[in-house]
Amino acid sequence: MAKLRRRKRRRSLLNMGAVILVSLAFISLIISSLFLGTYNQSLTISIQNMNNEISSLKAENERLNIEIASLENKDRVYVIAQDAGLNQNQDNVISIQGEN
Repeated sequence: MAKLRRRKRRRSLLNMGAVILVSLAFISLIISSLFLGTYNQSLTISIQNMNNEISSLKAENERLNIEIASLENKDRVYVIAQDAGLNQNQDNVISIQGEN
């Protein structure tokens, strides 16, 4: 009977070790899923913030392009020159073609 007791102890120790190992694996699975879920949410929030920033910068860029187009208008320059008392002398006008 002593031999049977040893076998029972070994089996119970093996069963207990297996239960502990499975329990630790289950706990680590829960912890890792919580961590990864939180990390995924933070990445999603970061992506949304970047997309919002990109769209606001695109809108500002469009606004600035419109402002640049209005500022480089030739008629606007002539009006400002006339308001300053300057006359347009065709003999002094030199036209240079730029790259557009």
